[in-house]
Amino acid sequence: MSAQLEYDEQSAVTAQAPAMVSVTNQVGEPNDFQDPAVLSLKLAVSRYDIATIRMREDKEVLVSFEDAAQTLIDYADVPHGDLVYIFRAVDELRQHLSRSKAASGLDITIQKHIPFETHLGGTAAAAAAVLVALAGLWDASIAREELGRIAQRVGDGVAESITGGAVITHVDATEAMVTPVLVHSEVAMVLVPAAADLDEAEMFQQVHMLRQAKNDVPDRSQLEFDPELVQSVARGDASQLALMMHNDFQPALVSILPEHNDWLTAGMDEGALAAQTIDRGPSLVFLAESISAATELAERFEQRMEISAVAESGPVAGAHLL
Repeated sequence: MSAQLEYDEQSAVTAQAPAMVSVTNQVGEPNDFQDPAVLSLKLAVSRYDIATIRMREDKEVLVSFEDAAQTLIDYADVPHGDLVYIFRAVDELRQHLSRSKAASGLDITIQKHIPFETHLGGTAAAAAAVLVALAGLWDASIAREELGRIAQRVGDGVAESITGGAVITHVDATEAMVTPVLVHSEVAMVLVPAAADLDEAEMFQQVHMLRQAKNDVPDRSQLEFDPELVQSVARGDASQLALMMHNDFQPALVSILPEHNDWLTAGMDEGALAAQTIDRGPSLVFLAESISAATELAERFEQRMEISAVAESGPVAGAHLL
């Protein structure tokens, strides 16, 4: 074994971080100056992005992406924001540890299992995995809470993927708050990853326009969840969660992408306890009674709609070393 190969093997550290699936979203009232506040209940689920990092002898930081089959992904197919988050994660942790750039050369490989631009938290998960792997590589003595604070400076959702489990997030123009929920059991689900070119400002405008056209909209002057909703997640009670989960963005999304009505209907027809869009994006989540039921539901949905679907479970632990 060459000295260089031995050096590379000894310095390689790998970590994984989970996708985050929003099962309930409340959108606050709009104002003239900023986007409305959003309150979300999110679950970390059993689909992970994986970061492997090796030290370099120079000061360069090189990043590559692979798919689940470890095939290299062309840079033209990598969203710019994903690269920004990874380089920001490196810079934030390096500055926190007062490391010089000259001693911080890295080869970073991201293995993508969370598809790009699907609102499943893949951008944040990759950055969270980088933070955890890098902390291990640099032998950093750092508490998870402190790593979470660093993650908040990296970008939206990174702290959530570090925390994992179930979390309530409140995001407005001035701050993002993440509150963990103590859970005792998991729920099974099917994810239907989907990507679409959606403008976030347009989504908020559409939510507001649809509310103005209705008389029986819920009061969103104050954002808060029914305690029974949170307890259903804590207990892993999929049946109760199915009755109470809700996404304020869904009517707006379906008005922009009406074919999603067919997807949601197909999920329910094939046995889902509930079918819903995820956050402000086009991906879907179907709740199921068990992981075996979720696996069968995913297969039936794929056969019917010819759209990829995967059975997952959550909440699971946050980002951690492998």
